[in-house]
Amino acid sequence: MRHAEPLAPIKMKRLYIICTIFLLSTFCYGQNTPLALAKTIFARDTFPNLDKHITGEYNGHPNGTDLPENVTTDFLLLGQDEKKAVINITITDSAGQAFDGYLHFVKQDVWKITAFRALAMTGIIAQVKEMFENMTPTQIDSIIVQSKNDSTGHAMFRSREEYEYELGNSRLTLASDQEIINHFKKNEKEFNRIKDEILEELQSTTVDSEWSIRVEENHNEAVRRMYISSVSTGGYQFGNCLKFLIGGMVDNFVGYLFVKDKKDLPDMTPKRIIMIREIGSGWYMYKTT
Repeated sequence: MRHAEPLAPIKMKRLYIICTIFLLSTFCYGQNTPLALAKTIFARDTFPNLDKHITGEYNGHPNGTDLPENVTTDFLLLGQDEKKAVINITITDSAGQAFDGYLHFVKQDVWKITAFRALAMTGIIAQVKEMFENMTPTQIDSIIVQSKNDSTGHAMFRSREEYEYELGNSRLTLASDQEIINHFKKNEKEFNRIKDEILEELQSTTVDSEWSIRVEENHNEAVRRMYISSVSTGGYQFGNCLKFLIGGMVDNFVGYLFVKDKKDLPDMTPKRIIMIREIGSGWYMYKTT
């Protein structure tokens, strides 16, 4: 019986080099995807090669070393092509409060973070929410009575319905992305009913490519029950999308989009539409800055 001869040392060395190169290239490729990089950069340990993966305005912070000890992080790929990618990072504290941020990547020699975004200018909305949550029934009734004599139009609310809308709208504006999606799914049948009726009404209307037009006039009561502040279509940013605005301040808004054809979905960019997340059946949620 003939025994297999051991490989010559030079062959063994060559095989070792080939295997090492293969393993290293596989490891580096796996690490240099936007999702893998996001998880690495926001891990607890420092990332020694961080400088190789940052560009633009992102200076390396925030990263995992900036996070408190009692939080957890979850990551979701929102979109990726050959040149750009957006990752949603959800940071949740021990009380279950979640904060959503958005990491914008560009592909150069390797994938690099170019910007970190989140819904901005929420301080005033948070103050309104807290004030309304702490109001007693007596205080609410008193404000409603006083509003009857208000001729300036500055009353906070004029009825229980208005109070409930303002409170619900502020809560939804500040909610986590998953809570916003859950709100849609809870009211999906009504969202689709309103969407179908508006699209029917728009059949004889030409969508303006420059300016958006509000289209909720015949559905005000219904959209307010779902804490939606307005519905519009058109404009150079959202085009053929039907936009259900929840709320926000100045240019920092959050809401839902419906689009018949996915090719009409706008691009995500750190300069304007910072995130778009698919819900299903032509529906998305979005945020701007």
